[in-house]
Amino acid sequence: MIRMTGVLLAGILAASPVVTVGVALGEGMAAVREETEMQATMSEIGPSFDVEQFVLPEDAGVLVVVEGTGGVDCVVRAYERSEGVWEQRVETVGHLGKNGLSSDRTEGDSTTPVGLFQMNTPFGQAAALDGFPADYIQVDASYVWEEDSNRLVKGSTAEGERVGSEGYAGYYDYVLDFGYNRQAITDKGSALFLHCEGADTSGTHGCVAIPTESMIEVMRLYGACGDDDEHCYIALARQGMFDLVYDSYGVNDGLSPTGDGF
Repeated sequence: MIRMTGVLLAGILAASPVVTVGVALGEGMAAVREETEMQATMSEIGPSFDVEQFVLPEDAGVLVVVEGTGGVDCVVRAYERSEGVWEQRVETVGHLGKNGLSSDRTEGDSTTPVGLFQMNTPFGQAAALDGFPADYIQVDASYVWEEDSNRLVKGSTAEGERVGSEGYAGYYDYVLDFGYNRQAITDKGSALFLHCEGADTSGTHGCVAIPTESMIEVMRLYGACGDDDEHCYIALARQGMFDLVYDSYGVNDGLSPTGDGF
């Protein structure tokens, strides 16, 4: 889920070109500098996890690892399994829910769930690119990510996110569902995605947002593993706490793992 306030703010700025264009440009340049500095730092420090320790089904072909680094900030790395060895293909900074990571997420608390899940449902408002999954869905305003079923449904009248609507433009150009709460347990949250970064980088409502170019790379990795009848997984935890999620796939009815240490 994204913060719609960011979309509204972008519209306000666009409506006041004389006063705000310089401010927006300055903020944009500052954001680029900050991202460049963080990219350099994360490359120097390296991940706090061992990618080979994740316990996954044999069909795992791609693994996306989201490492919370404090507040809403995170580092996202994507790995592809090649001849039994995980090889890194993507490394980028990103943003979490505005209230950080949680192992006890509830609907509306703006946290990103900790855990290890199988990703699904590639979709987006933008057209598919070369290498995208064969089942990629280009959505329009008729598509709803239903709250009750935690699924994408065309023509639904149920409550949920109209993922093809104008308000999600940019953010939902390309999207993958985490696979969290696939049993749609009430009040545990739905529509938790890996999606594109938008104008508002102060935190999401629970999704993980990364630059569009990186999201395209991840989508292509998802597409490649789908062609081989493999699957894509995602692991999310705070820096230094991945030992609590290494073997958590499928636990707790597909929600976050529970126990001491979180």
